[in-house]
Amino acid sequence: MKTKEKIPMKTSQPNNKVEESIYALLVRSEDKKRALLETIVYGLIILSALAAILQFTDQPVSFGA
Repeated sequence: MKTKEKIPMKTSQPNNKVEESIYALLVRSEDKKRALLETIVYGLIILSALAAILQFTDQPVSFGA
């Protein structure tokens, strides 16, 4: 007796059971305009922190001796 070989059927539906990490999903769905806005906001935060630090560097230090 010959055994019949099972031939996989070709389907038109792709296999969508591939799991992705949350990070991969976020990177793929990243909005370009939002990325530009975030870059500008982070730059302004850094500049304001530097300006605050530079204000204190100009003040003299007096030791009460």
